[in-house]
Parts: sequence; C-alpha cells; structure tokens
Amino acid sequence: MRRLIKKLLEKLNIILALTLAVVMAGGLSGTIYVLADNTASQSATSAAATTIEVVGKIADTAVTTITFPEGAPSATISNPSNQVDGTGDAQVLHATTSEPVVRLKNTSAGALNISLSISSWTGSIAASEGYALSDPATTTTSAVTDNNLSTDGTNGLSPVATGVSVSAGAYKALYLELILTANAGASGTSTLTVLGET
Repeated sequence: MRRLIKKLLEKLNIILALTLAVVMAGGLSGTIYVLADNTASQSATSAAATTIEVVGKIADTAVTTITFPEGAPSATISNPSNQVDGTGDAQVLHATTSEPVVRLKNTSAGALNISLSISSWTGSIAASEGYALSDPATTTTSAVTDNNLSTDGTNGLSPVATGVSVSAGAYKALYLELILTANAGASGTSTLTVLGET
C-alpha cells in the first residue's frame, strides 16, 4: 500500500510541475507591454576655462582688486584703478589717450572667447555697470555703457558673452564704468569674474 501511495505522489508531483510550467509559459507569452512616454529631454553644459588672467596695465602681475573712487549720488564713475598700478594710474576714457583699468591675458594654448560675470553689488550702491574691450595698442572711443554687465547693479545679465576673442598669449584691454544709485553715503562690493571659452 505504501508503494502505491508513493508512486501516486511521484506522478502527482510530475503532473503538478508540468502544469505550473505550462501556466507560466502561457502567462509570459500573453504579456502585454505598455509603452510609457518614449521621449526624454537632454541638457549639457560646457565648463568655462579659467585661463584668462586679469593683470596690470603694463606688468603681468595679477590684479585682485579694482576700486571705483567715491562719487556723488547718481554719478557716472569711469576712472577705476587696480592695486597693481595704483590710484595714480587710474583708467582714462579719452578719444585718443584712453587707458584701461586692467588687461586680460590669455594663458592657454588656443584662442578663447571672453565672458564677463559680476556678483550683485552689495549696499545698493550700483545702478548699473558697463564695460568695453579693445586691443591694448589701441584706444577706445566708445561709451563703456554701450555694453552692459548689469542694468540694475545685480548679476542678472551674468555671464555676459562679449563676442570678443583673444588669441593664445595675447591681451585685451578692459574698461569699466559704474553708475551709482541716488543713495547718499552708501558703499558696496562686487566680484568680477573673467571666463574664457573655446
């Protein structure tokens, strides 16, 4: 009797395994695939090189500070200086004898397109800030405010792609101009960043 029960159980296990295999195969072959939205947006950003150095008017000494002198409320300040050349050799805007506040030197092995960026001015001191770029051997006669770094003292326009390219080992002259707000007795700071992109 035991042998009979054992044989029946073995056959039952085989039948059960076969049934499960058939059910699984049938279930897989009847799978319905639902396609979700099959598009995806992409974005990419290229890193800006930092191989453009801010240097003095004559020497290749790094400039870390540009200072605009005190002015009356709402005045246009166009004679900033840097810590390398000193206040005695400030920027000059003139039809034939212009001098920049600093020079930008390309220290990379190839030409770079110049982009400028400023952080927001603190202390509500700046109404707007402008710039101009030229070859150091020439003078600039254009109004600096024709090219804006900021129209309201913030970094809202940053970074500004200047459209100016500087060759490897070459320089560009940078001119800056600041228009003050109507606030009296105010002072503030901002950071200028010069970026080069291939």
